[in-house]
Formats: sequence, structure tokens, C-alpha cells
Amino acid sequence: MTFDTLIDTLPAFAEKASKLADRLGLLRAGLVADHIALRITERADAEALRDDLLSRGTLLSDKEINGRPILLIQLHTPMQVGPWAIDLVELPFPDGKKRRDGWEHVELVLPCGATDKVQMLEAVKQIPAMIAKWPVLKDGTLGIEIKTSCPKGDDEPLANPTVAFRHDGITVKVHPHDMRDVLGLRQAEATA
Repeated sequence: MTFDTLIDTLPAFAEKASKLADRLGLLRAGLVADHIALRITERADAEALRDDLLSRGTLLSDKEINGRPILLIQLHTPMQVGPWAIDLVELPFPDGKKRRDGWEHVELVLPCGATDKVQMLEAVKQIPAMIAKWPVLKDGTLGIEIKTSCPKGDDEPLANPTVAFRHDGITVKVHPHDMRDVLGLRQAEATA
């Protein structure tokens, strides 16, 4: 897996992700994408991609989460991913699970002040297009899997509760804060 291979597969991923976001009403809600994430199964591929991404950007975070490194790299030039210009890439190193290598999800920001996954789910359910769809989303009629989580690193100033929608191998996630805010990077920039 190389960066060039990823760029070649980006249009197909972007089309599926934007179609899923559109089905959910997230495009009409005008949510901004803060990052795109990869899934890689071989450590050598993850190391090569790390080096390739770092030649195109700056490392913002390198944390060990659940026993493996997860990197956030801000690209010098944003990538066009469907309707979104995204400059932040999440690169989790392999965790031993076998998955399809490549682009895995896009995360969108719904500024709502949610501090836990229950509040985040309630905020997502209040998106105008989501209100009417929620019953068929919840009962599985649309075949879209919904999961909630509330990841927070030890030294991160903000929790980032997340609602994930998965369909046909693509995931679109919604959370209340841009990852740079979760990491405390914008606060540090403002005081520098």
C-alpha cells in the first residue's frame, strides 16, 4: 500500500462517503470534515505510509491507544474528498485484525457542546434531515449500522463523543470538536 495507491482509490471512497453522508442529511446540514482515516493491516505498509505522509505534512499527534500507535498528520495541501477539502489524516498502525486496507472513514464536526455519547446522539438526531429518518435508521431498515463511542486520550483537554454510521464498508462519523481542538493544538497556537 502506497500513498499513490491511496490517491488512486480516493475518488471511489469519496463518492461512497459523500453518498452515505447525503443519505443521512449530513451534507445538507453543512458539516465540515476535519479528518479522514486509513486502515492498514501490515506494519511495513503503515511505516511506509507514515514516511510518505510526513513528506507531505506535519505530525500533530503520535499516541499509543489500545496498544498501537495512532498518528494524526496535517497535510500541507488538503485533499479533495467529495465535497470536503481535508488536510488531516489519521493513520492507525495495525492491531492484528484483518481488514481491507485503504480509506476507512471521514469524520464530520457538529458543533454542539456534547460531552458524552448520549448527548452526541441526541444532537445528531436533531439535524433537520435526520429527524424524519431516525426511526428507519434505528430499526435497521436502511441497512446502516449506528455505533456511539466517547474516545478521550489522557492528556487531551476535550472528550470527543462520536456517532458512527457504517454502510457498505464505508463509515461516516460525527463528533462535536475538530481534532485539533481535542488535542489542545488550537489553544496552544492562540497563546503562542
